[in-house]
Amino acid sequence: MPLTTSLIRRSSSPHSARIDPYWGYEDVGIFFILMTFTAAVFRFAVRLRLLPTLQLANPKPAIQCVIVLFLLLALYLVLKLRYRRAVVEPLGWVLPTLRYGAAAVLLGPIFAVSVMLSIRSLRPVSPTPRIDFLVLALLVGPVLEESLLRGCILPVLVRTFGSALAVSATAFLFALLHGPASLAHWIWFAATGIAYGWLRVASHTTTASFCMHASYNLTLFLLGVA
Repeated sequence: MPLTTSLIRRSSSPHSARIDPYWGYEDVGIFFILMTFTAAVFRFAVRLRLLPTLQLANPKPAIQCVIVLFLLLALYLVLKLRYRRAVVEPLGWVLPTLRYGAAAVLLGPIFAVSVMLSIRSLRPVSPTPRIDFLVLALLVGPVLEESLLRGCILPVLVRTFGSALAVSATAFLFALLHGPASLAHWIWFAATGIAYGWLRVASHTTTASFCMHASYNLTLFLLGVA
């Protein structure tokens, strides 16, 4: 069965029901409006001197965590309040098979080492407090990005355009949201985004793409370039 068909086809199988999106582009648009509004509120707080100006360019991990958790809640509430249906499993947060779970954990470090070796501009940075890193880069950050891009947006695009274009489009958006500083960074963000998307489609779970994302971040951190 083609991957596109297996991702979007309705059937009596509980597994298929978990990954068939009941939401659409309107819901994605509502979330992005909320995300834009959140950014505007943050900038307004800086202008009112409720937050230091420095936080605008380099927010503290605690502030980043608050923003990410708020956006996660916003995504959940958009779907829950509009459809009154389950949210977590339909977004793909189910256990992958052992095959894809193992692939996710192995591919993350492989990509991270490849990035470090191929992008000379990567340099070690000041040590990040472990608790901040564990919470932000290994948990809440990847959970939001995978929930939104691979859990929410990708299945809707697959339904419209097919899996190849959907994976490519979400990979481009993933790169865009990270603001690459060079062509090499663009390429690697897009490449990792494609890998995350492929895992989402192939494994029928967002959990697999999250595991690769988290292991990628962890490896870069351990190598001193995250």
